[in-house]
Amino acid sequence: MTKAQDWQRARKPEQIAERREAILEAAVVLFEAEGMDGCGINAIARQAGISKANIYRYFDSREHVLLQLLLGEQADWIAALSQRLKRLRAKGDVTKVARIVAETLDDRPRYCILMGVLANVLEHNVGVDAVMEFKREALAQIGSALVGLETALPGLDRAASLQFLAVTVMSASGIWAHSHPSAAVEEVLQMPEFSAMRFEFKRTMQFQAEATLGALLQRS
Repeated sequence: MTKAQDWQRARKPEQIAERREAILEAAVVLFEAEGMDGCGINAIARQAGISKANIYRYFDSREHVLLQLLLGEQADWIAALSQRLKRLRAKGDVTKVARIVAETLDDRPRYCILMGVLANVLEHNVGVDAVMEFKREALAQIGSALVGLETALPGLDRAASLQFLAVTVMSASGIWAHSHPSAAVEEVLQMPEFSAMRFEFKRTMQFQAEATLGALLQRS
């Protein structure tokens, strides 16, 4: 574990990057163990083996830490999505594209959960510079996914591809929450009278993605 005095001496860009990465790794451990509620600044500092003051050398707030964690999760999703889309080679198969979208999102719970609280939690208690940094990086990441979509579905133009990704990510965050309810809600939903209110994430996400792609292709 890194000593506090070592953290204070970080000056070079590569050292700063190492410190930030260690903090993000600590946040991941806490997120997996306790969810977002366990990812307070004090807890992250303890997990990383540093002081709370040292956290603020690299991040503005807990929300800033989680925004950076979200960027890492998005980068992983975009990479997996792009790789699988490129294999379709202009087949124009909307169902297969929708299935790939659903499967790659289903593999990334942290991404879906963090996206679900982006607007109402993570983008609060952060400054303009942190928001700009996040938005710019998020936009830069999606380029390969846009190429993958347009390669798999030649009828999809750039504007439609952008709209599809935006709608898909927003839909995924809501669908994830509804398909992973609390224990009490899950018990109620198992009752026959409430069966219509149960959602399975991957199946629902594929339906949503396929319907959105169909509408965008028709418009294009």
